[in-house]
Amino acid sequence: MNRVRPDTSPEASLDLGATSPRAPLPGLPRSRPGSGGIAGLIGLGVVTAGVVAVGLTAGGAPPLPGLPDAGPFVRAALPGVRVVSEIAAVFVVGALLAAAALIPAGGDRDRATGIAGRAAGWWALLSAAMVVLTVADAMGQPLPSALATLAPSVGRLSVALAWLVVANVAALVWIGTRLDLKPPLLLAASLVGVAPVALTGHSSSGGDHDIASDSLMLHVVAVSVWVGGLVALLVIIRKPYAAAAARVFSTVALVCWAAVAVTGVVNASLRLTFDDLGTRYGVLIVAKTAAVVLLGFFGYLHRQRTLSRLAEGATRPLLRLGAIEVLLMLATIGLAVGLSRTPGPLGVRRRLSATEILIGYPLPDAPALSRLLTAWRPDLVFGTAAVVATLWYLDRLRRRTDPWPVRRTASWLSGCALLFVATCVLGEYEPAMFSVHIVMQALVGLAVPLLLAHGKPLALSGPLAVWLPRPGLAASAVVAIPVLLYALGFFDGLAGKHWARLAILACSLAAGLGLFARTRRAPLLVVAGVYAAIGLLLLTRNAALGKGFYAKLALEWPHDLLADQQLAGWFAVAAGVVLAAYTVVTRRQA
Repeated sequence: MNRVRPDTSPEASLDLGATSPRAPLPGLPRSRPGSGGIAGLIGLGVVTAGVVAVGLTAGGAPPLPGLPDAGPFVRAALPGVRVVSEIAAVFVVGALLAAAALIPAGGDRDRATGIAGRAAGWWALLSAAMVVLTVADAMGQPLPSALATLAPSVGRLSVALAWLVVANVAALVWIGTRLDLKPPLLLAASLVGVAPVALTGHSSSGGDHDIASDSLMLHVVAVSVWVGGLVALLVIIRKPYAAAAARVFSTVALVCWAAVAVTGVVNASLRLTFDDLGTRYGVLIVAKTAAVVLLGFFGYLHRQRTLSRLAEGATRPLLRLGAIEVLLMLATIGLAVGLSRTPGPLGVRRRLSATEILIGYPLPDAPALSRLLTAWRPDLVFGTAAVVATLWYLDRLRRRTDPWPVRRTASWLSGCALLFVATCVLGEYEPAMFSVHIVMQALVGLAVPLLLAHGKPLALSGPLAVWLPRPGLAASAVVAIPVLLYALGFFDGLAGKHWARLAILACSLAAGLGLFARTRRAPLLVVAGVYAAIGLLLLTRNAALGKGFYAKLALEWPHDLLADQQLAGWFAVAAGVVLAAYTVVTRRQA
């Protein structure tokens, strides 16, 4: 006799528009944003975004006669596939945000992770399709011809390579959901996956491309969390924990809206003047800005009206306003894709120096100590992280009622200040001088994590489960970075690449935090020994690391690459000696 199994699919449990006659939860009236439910809303939003993206691209200037042309199919398919891929990424981020922070432990959290896994599968497939379409568009070839030359072309095209990275990250997220990895880890991986494409394209070349790339990357990450989180909130709106989830997401949404607005203004100011607002590109910027302002007004209405109604059990006000908000958000994603395919205004162009082209800004003066300590260039990633970490720590202290050691606060604030100084002050000369690069590497990878670890942030976080690596594993991660870069010579191929700088500093900071979270004498001494050995290797090398990049800078002041490398070697030796001395002294005091 066959048994009828209950419908336990994620769609049925989280109600993505299913029409099964389930009774509503007690005290929560059954309502939905339209006859099709959330699934219909999402479908309408995806179609709207696709139409906007393809329409804006099709309305652009036709290819010039005589130039290679991939054909109308590729011109239409590229923005269409891209917008669906980016929306899939948004859904992955939103589902994992819900699993990590909005949904309490239980079956709903597992089902949200399952939905993220299915969306990640589509994200991976669509990103792989974007690799082919990008090659075809860049080479001006139809798809069959592009497929024949795909492998060598991907390595030469940074955008295609970025989409390949995205496809692999999305596939790893899909695999992670199958392996039941923790949602916070999968969320972090998905946020990494939305960044590579933002670091290529228009923002990655020309003057100020470091700030332009960073602002666009933060912009895309904030949009993904904001839009994906709202969709997830609408899906769980009838759950008994919906009001608590909405309060948490309200704070997240406000931060994301502020980040989107600020980074959008920064990025637009680097591309446009007021005279350019009448161009096609300027009109699209104005339209996108108006959408962000309107979405901010919707957020204000949520905080003033719908959240209080939701706490009383009324879901309809939030659903109605949230539905309009999601449609506008998805349409804005389509607008952003169309904007990325629109050439910027010509305006007044000046001849850029080789240094400006390669690192984004000029370096007219030699690096005197006074300039190193006073001149600065904002690092939107790590400088912002330092400010946010400071504000978070002070806010957690404000909420405590029991005493907190002053030395911990001083240590944390010193670590945040050092991170800001290392990346925003010393960071100005870091792309052009190997010695400054080594100093920054030691500060961000060793000194900053040491100070932050002594601030005991986990004790302020409350009941939060955090995985900490074993000291030996953390030490291996710390030493792997300088060994790969300087001993094995990988730095030669990464010098001057902004995305590589971000990745190296992020990995160094994360590995250092893991090392000092649970200090042991032997691992610290191993790290100290490796830094000293790397320093000795740099002192004895006859060829300068990164010479192929540094020689192209054409600096306006004398710069001996080998002498600078020897200075970097002494800095590395000093870092190893200081770490060894710290280890011995602190263990004796303990």
